[in-house]
Parts: sequence; structure tokens; C-alpha cells
Amino acid sequence: MNLTAILNDALAAVAAAGDIPALEEVRVTFMGKKGSITELLKSLGAMDPEQRKIAGQQINDLKQQVQDALNEKRDALQQAQLSAKLSQERIDVTLPGRGLEAGGLHPVQPHYCAH
Repeated sequence: MNLTAILNDALAAVAAAGDIPALEEVRVTFMGKKGSITELLKSLGAMDPEQRKIAGQQINDLKQQVQDALNEKRDALQQAQLSAKLSQERIDVTLPGRGLEAGGLHPVQPHYCAH
């Protein structure tokens, strides 16, 4: 298992993701049910206990690094998305306000019925 290559591929894919759906695809590719890192974790069962301990630590470190990169990229994408949305939704405070018709009939006012 070449953990360095998997890490480099994952970090490159995270960096290349241009939006949140693309980032989710990267997460699934590496950490989903059939993802590269998940497959490495599944392979631990076939190792002897001493080798499993070392490999497990390395794989968990790899997983944490990829998860941290995903979280940072997701935060950056969400911030960029929010900034874009806010810049489109500016309010011009110099415009006149919208008039609201306040009030209604007084409750004691007689109702006129046509009999």
C-alpha cells in the first residue's frame, strides 16, 4: 500500500474541486463505502497483529489528513458561496420604503346590512 500516493491523489482532488457537489464526489471516492481509504481499513483484518497496529495508525493518520483537507475546502467553498450570494442581494437603503396599510375597522363600528 502506497499511502503517500493515495494522500497526494486525495489532496490534489480536493484542491481541484470547484464546488460542494464535486467535493462530495471526492469524499466518496476516497472515504465512501468503496473508497480507497476504506478499502485499506478493510485490509487490516488480513494482517498479523503487529503489522496491523502500525498500518492502522498510518491509515488513520491518512484518513484524518484527507478529512481535514475536505473540511477546510468545504468551509472555503461555503464561504465563497455565501459571499457571492450576499453580493447579489444588496439592499439599497436610499430607496423609499414599501408602504404598509395599517389598521382596520373599529370593532364597535356598526355594520350596515342591506335588508
